[in-house]
Amino acid sequence: MNISAVLSIVRRDYKEDVDKKRNFKNIRRFFDKSKKGEYTLDDQTWNDLDMDKVYEKLDRNYSSPGEASLYSILRNPVAEVEKLNHRDNVITALKTNSDLRERLQCIFYKLGRDPKNTFLDMMESELVVNKLKYFLYTFIGKVCPIIAAILIILFGEDYVIGLLVLSSLNIFINFRERDTIKSRGIIYLRSIIKAAKEITSIKSEDIKEYSNKISLNIDHARDIDRNTVLIGFVNMWSGLFEFISTIFLIEECAYYKISSVLKEKKKYILNIFDTVGELEALLSIAGYQNNLKRPYIKPRFIKDAALNIKQGIHPLIENPVANSARIKNKGIVLTGTNMSGKSTFLRMLGVNILLAQTFNFALAKDYEAGFFNIVTSISPNDDLTKGKSYYMAEAESILRIVRAMDKELPVFCPIDEIFRGTNPIERIAMSAEILSYLNNEKNISIVATHDRELADILKDTYDFYYFSEDVDNKKGLSFDYKLKPGVSQTRNAIRLLEYIGYPKQITDKAYKRAKTIEGFI
Repeated sequence: MNISAVLSIVRRDYKEDVDKKRNFKNIRRFFDKSKKGEYTLDDQTWNDLDMDKVYEKLDRNYSSPGEASLYSILRNPVAEVEKLNHRDNVITALKTNSDLRERLQCIFYKLGRDPKNTFLDMMESELVVNKLKYFLYTFIGKVCPIIAAILIILFGEDYVIGLLVLSSLNIFINFRERDTIKSRGIIYLRSIIKAAKEITSIKSEDIKEYSNKISLNIDHARDIDRNTVLIGFVNMWSGLFEFISTIFLIEECAYYKISSVLKEKKKYILNIFDTVGELEALLSIAGYQNNLKRPYIKPRFIKDAALNIKQGIHPLIENPVANSARIKNKGIVLTGTNMSGKSTFLRMLGVNILLAQTFNFALAKDYEAGFFNIVTSISPNDDLTKGKSYYMAEAESILRIVRAMDKELPVFCPIDEIFRGTNPIERIAMSAEILSYLNNEKNISIVATHDRELADILKDTYDFYYFSEDVDNKKGLSFDYKLKPGVSQTRNAIRLLEYIGYPKQITDKAYKRAKTIEGFI
């Protein structure tokens, strides 16, 4: 594809969401194998915040390093203003410098994805070092075909059969060695090195730090660079010369020549993968911000364990209702009816804290907060395969939050429907004690609950807010999704049954039984 066609594609993609199939098992592979930080988001927090879907909104990457790096950055929030400002400066430069942006986009577009993760498979496996095979394959893959060709030229077609037999042998060797050299893993390695060198050829102060880091690691991997050049050549033009690579055992010779070096230089190759990927991840965020039709703000970070967000919105909601929250010293208890917006509000806060601590922006009109360790308990699931009840899953989920308090950073801990999996008497008793324990000057605890009894117990240590609905006998329920101070005095669970068509016999008796149970409790 010529450069003008590529430019046309990247310019179009920059202005809209990229619609592509994403394999999260592959995307998260680099993260899974990387060293985790002290405040890395665990799987439950990631899932609680619907971060796979948020990732899809942010992702405009063309390459596997870009996809992997975007995922890793989102899983590893930082607490360093300088690092966040640096990322923000690069993102701003990429938004304003179209020439730089488009040159990088074209490089990443040409690099493309490694759909089967062959490169990471190769890097993570125990690389086979076999010098004998290198010499053998060099002989039968390069020397013998040349000899056969000379014999055909000098002595005629009688020697063609020998060349065909040799070619068949080499095709068989290629098939047998495919798993060892991880099929096309070494080809994608060459593509990464090529893309990395193209990035370093761009003379721009805006990406100088990335260029220098890439150059330093390429210097350490010079032997790998030199010995994979031929692989890059034979795989040009969509693999037009791939048959030549097979006949001459080019991949096999290259692999066994560099396998020992690859083993020694693995760290530098993965550094190149990560650095190239981070640069494209920032480019992806630049595209996302450029196309936002809603406000976003650069956060202000303070030393206190406080959160002040004005008109915050959730990135996944098409027509979001903005809400504000000021939290300091006291936690928040959220009450409200079903579907009124409690869970979305919790996720809105969590996602914006995460975006602030990864890419230095928040979807709000103002954002001022400390740095937090984000640990959530919004939707713990039954783990029946491990023999756990819903209650046990909840209990373990909240224990993660309790233990997170031992770390230095304050904990931001949104909890949805605390201990919904057990009886009301013990639920209220446990909830009150745990929320009292979580609420201190070092943490921000915010819990959504239907238990209005908690209001009296926690009135001195928590502030209370609620979401509500309007009821119309003809139109049904309507929600404004606005946060209000106080405690909700309404319920709508039985009314929802009415609106979706449950028999009146059931709902009328349910109302009567509810009054009886309420009086009993």
